[in-house]
Amino acid sequence: MTAIYDEALAPSGLKVTMFRVVRRLSETGEPSITELAAIVDLDRSSLGAQFESPRAGRICRSRRGEDERSKVVKLTPKGRAALARAKPLWIAVQRRMKAKLSTEADALLRTTSVVKAELEQGKSA
Repeated sequence: MTAIYDEALAPSGLKVTMFRVVRRLSETGEPSITELAAIVDLDRSSLGAQFESPRAGRICRSRRGEDERSKVVKLTPKGRAALARAKPLWIAVQRRMKAKLSTEADALLRTTSVVKAELEQGKSA
């Protein structure tokens, strides 16, 4: 599934993993990496590694926080532009995935109903 989302988001320059972080970062302002990690439910070191890539350096910037050991991050103008390009792409791929999963779920429910009916017939015979 990640590949499907990455392909859909490619015109924005974001991968799905970074889209998730960038979207939440845009909603929170300038959180510390620790705060953002909690918001996106990643451990701090995994999130920190995402910010080490050259691409991330163009999307967001970090600076020292109030505490010398902490860093706060914020989106750059390029990051905001990438997010603006990614949002409609995200919405479109979400619709496609929901439609596909809904069709597959319906088929699974029909199959389950048939199996259940056959099992019940076997019990009464």
